[in-house]
Amino acid sequence: MLILKFLSLCLLLIVLSHTQAATPIKPFSVSKAVDLTHVMHDEMAFWPGGVPFKKEQLVSYENGGYLLHQFVMGENTGTHVDAPSHFIKGRRSIDELPIDQLILPIVVIDVRAQVEKDSDYELSFADIKRWEKRYGRIPPNTLVIMNSGWHERFATPQQYINKDSSGVMHFPGDSPEAAKLLIKRNVAGIGIDTLSLDHGPSKTFATHHIMLGADKYQIENMTNLNALPPTGANAVIGVLPVREGSQAQARIFALLP
Repeated sequence: MLILKFLSLCLLLIVLSHTQAATPIKPFSVSKAVDLTHVMHDEMAFWPGGVPFKKEQLVSYENGGYLLHQFVMGENTGTHVDAPSHFIKGRRSIDELPIDQLILPIVVIDVRAQVEKDSDYELSFADIKRWEKRYGRIPPNTLVIMNSGWHERFATPQQYINKDSSGVMHFPGDSPEAAKLLIKRNVAGIGIDTLSLDHGPSKTFATHHIMLGADKYQIENMTNLNALPPTGANAVIGVLPVREGSQAQARIFALLP
């Protein structure tokens, strides 16, 4: 009961902080919560060539009577959301994502078995159709997450980034064909537990262009996906509303019935 009251208060505060009038969302029940966000620290993995997370102490208890830090990082460091404007000029920026697309049902497609055999595995059209045959058609305005199991490597950046001797990264992602089908289902966004929605060897970032070009958002570097059911959970995506930002960090919870 206490966790339900706490989460209800959190949802109310999120809504009120982003809009003067309350935004309607589909009601759901909650019994427990799962944090889908990686803890941020100086040694965490980040996109090669990007800006790593760096925490610098500005004021200490001894010198100022309180503690204050400065954070420096790139938009795409850690668990974060890609806005459509990340790849598509003129599309929505991160602060323009509506609240009803940030509190929404979750669909989880588990491809860990496939990834164990192929680190470059891409979520396929067939994977989605198999999921739908078992659980029903993916409804609109959902967050579709690919659980590749890759989040278990995050504590070891070298294994998470997984570069070969030629400098090519190897990790799973969503195929362009899967992205096109999910657009037909009118999902709000897609998520994954790797550095990118496109698999590691990609040079064209076709899935980025397809999803963001359709005005959908993406979430990268998610964690704790093994704790989620295939359907029935809801997400609360507390993305930073950075004006005209193309990406931003987010604290993301899954709320389970």
